[in-house]
Amino acid sequence: MSQSGQRNNLTVLLVGLFLLFAPALFVVATLEFLILSGDLVLSEITPVEFLELYLIDLVLFAGVGYGVYRLTLWVVANRLPAASDVREADSAPDDAADPEASGDDSQ
Repeated sequence: MSQSGQRNNLTVLLVGLFLLFAPALFVVATLEFLILSGDLVLSEITPVEFLELYLIDLVLFAGVGYGVYRLTLWVVANRLPAASDVREADSAPDDAADPEASGDDSQ
């Protein structure tokens, strides 16, 4: 297996683990904040309340993820083509644009 194939597999694995554990990390962070602020006593939380909190965090995580996805698509479609056109024009040699300047008199 090539080095880039292993790197791609590792990247897919890390993204998958992030997607699996990110909502749970949001729940833990939310619970920690509520406990530290004094609004919640961990022994008083019921499984239904925990499930509600998880679902709220999951919806927020998915919503923010979808927003980032749509923003990325918009940036790629509307902003990057103009920037890449400028780079291509800057990097193109002047001789390639003008065939008579290349010094080829074989015609």
